[in-house]
Amino acid sequence: MNSKRIGVSFLLQMVFYYLLVFGLTIYMIAFPAGYEMEIVENLIVSQLVNVVPVMLVIWIGRRKYRGEKIFRDILGFRRIKISTALMTVLYTFLLMPLTTLANAISMIFVDNTVAEMEGDILNVPFLIMFCVMAVFGPFCEELVFRGAFFRGFRRSGNIFGAILLSGLLFALMHMNFNQAAYALLLGIMMALLAEAAGSTVAPFIMHFVFNGQSVCLMYLMDKLSPELMEEGLEDYSMASGEMVMVIAVYLLLAVVCTSIAFCVVIWIAGNEGKQNFLQTIWASRKNGRERLWSVCLIIGMVLSLMFMILNAILSVFA
Repeated sequence: MNSKRIGVSFLLQMVFYYLLVFGLTIYMIAFPAGYEMEIVENLIVSQLVNVVPVMLVIWIGRRKYRGEKIFRDILGFRRIKISTALMTVLYTFLLMPLTTLANAISMIFVDNTVAEMEGDILNVPFLIMFCVMAVFGPFCEELVFRGAFFRGFRRSGNIFGAILLSGLLFALMHMNFNQAAYALLLGIMMALLAEAAGSTVAPFIMHFVFNGQSVCLMYLMDKLSPELMEEGLEDYSMASGEMVMVIAVYLLLAVVCTSIAFCVVIWIAGNEGKQNFLQTIWASRKNGRERLWSVCLIIGMVLSLMFMILNAILSVFA
């Protein structure tokens, strides 16, 4: 993959997404009592919308990848040390206060998207939802965003730009401002981890742990305190004073834990034989052999932002 092919892939993702939403809307208008897509099917189809365009672009340009194995060389699914995998788990938990902080700040302006889906999620057996949200989803998203996109941008020589831009595309892919807020930070930190470990396996482990613990906590809370979950589903908003307190607490935790997380990712880089890890990334800003941006990429980003803005406006009047 190179920057132009990534741009085409992301634009196709947005086009497929628009076509899917438009098609489902027309169907619901035409057949109001007809078939309604369940949450599991919705999640699987949304991941296929991410993966299919990328694999299609790779397949069309396969002649340019002679001698390269798709999963190992193009998508970066290479073995990592067991110690790296274990430190990746620690890295994941250290970043949770940061993502919680971003989520809390975003909730001042928009609704919590995941909280709105909790009722539908909890109606599905735990094992099925765990496989979909903690295994299938992370694998598809890492294949695309840390595999094809980050590694594709990285080939330009601008590692710093590749980390930021792949993180931005990961945020825009969520198609709502709430998830985009913390997905941007997660995307950047997962790309940083992918660079440190030299493999897409590490961010997949991180993504698996992050989503897996969320699913487990959701079902555990429902079992231990169903009344609290029901109240939360009815009203998951907070008073302004409570929200300020949450933000203040998590701001302090995020500063401390994220600082430690940087130390962990530097250790991972050293463990995988990458010395002067952060210095190399910073110096790469001026080493780009090609532009990371393309016309198709910009159009795709605009389409994503348009959908997110429209969705936010409609939610206000819903």
